Amino acid sequence: MATTLRLKGEKGLGLIEVMISALIICVALLGVAATMVQGVSAVYFTQEQLIAKQKAREALESVFTARSTQNITFNQIQNNNVTGGIFAVGFQAVRGMGVDGIANTADDASTNIESIILPGNDGLLGTADDQVLPLTNYQRKIAISSVLDTDGNVDPDIRQISSEVRFQTNKVWRSVTVNSFVSRFP
Repeated sequence: MATTLRLKGEKGLGLIEVMISALIICVALLGVAATMVQGVSAVYFTQEQLIAKQKAREALESVFTARSTQNITFNQIQNNNVTGGIFAVGFQAVRGMGVDGIANTADDASTNIESIILPGNDGLLGTADDQVLPLTNYQRKIAISSVLDTDGNVDPDIRQISSEVRFQTNKVWRSVTVNSFVSRFP
């Protein structure tokens, strides 16, 4: 019978130990890969979110400008389900701001869906490789509501405006909302 002679302190790795080490490394690499995928997805989502936020702000600015220049009265700053209101109810396609220059009003229906121009591969705007991105997967809603005073009565001189823009990415709707107040006094 042959005996195996081992020196004291000399040990090797068994097959099971090597397999467990390989499994741990694979799990770690999968975690890194998943993080990379999420990062790329977040960059794409951030661009769409920035566009939505800008379109929501533009809508508010159009209301403030029209009120300040007195192109509309304070009574018109309401949704069109309220007497005198000019703003469409519910989500609407993000279109150009018609003749009146105000977002989400009746005259917007005659304008095209907005688009934005992004720089192409050269990173410069105004060159031949620019990309035109139509905002067909964006919708905007302007909701105007009354504000209550400290006694719980409707304040006749101020209204809250909520401009919400939603966009669809990967068949999921996401939204950005910008809120502000508008007063009767310019």
